[in-house]
Amino acid sequence: MRKVVFTVLLIVTILTICACASKMKPTLKGFYQTEKDVNGYYIQISINHHDNSFIQYIDNREVDRGIYENLQNNVYRIKSDKQNFEINLNEDNSFEIYILKINNENPILMKNISHTPTTFLTEFDDIEEYKTLVD
Repeated sequence: MRKVVFTVLLIVTILTICACASKMKPTLKGFYQTEKDVNGYYIQISINHHDNSFIQYIDNREVDRGIYENLQNNVYRIKSDKQNFEINLNEDNSFEIYILKINNENPILMKNISHTPTTFLTEFDDIEEYKTLVD
């Protein structure tokens, strides 16, 4: 009888934990990237939640950096010297951004591929050309 009660309690506890874990809201952190190229470009954003900073890359070239703030629930404001915009973090931990010089008025879907911020140290000769894409 004790084994049955123990087993039932264990199963209920495991199911409760799983149900709570599946309803957790996503957090803006880590590394986001487009799944495929957008008009020939791959866009990446590295989010460091420890200091609320971000670095934006296009084709692994750093084009912008700045800070972000949580406005409410899953709405964040991204701010830098070049850009100031809001994103809505979706339940699947993705969000959309707009880069007019790359995709006109169409949204670019950024998917979380890692919970760890990633940086690229490679130096490129054409970085200034890429920086103009987010001006």
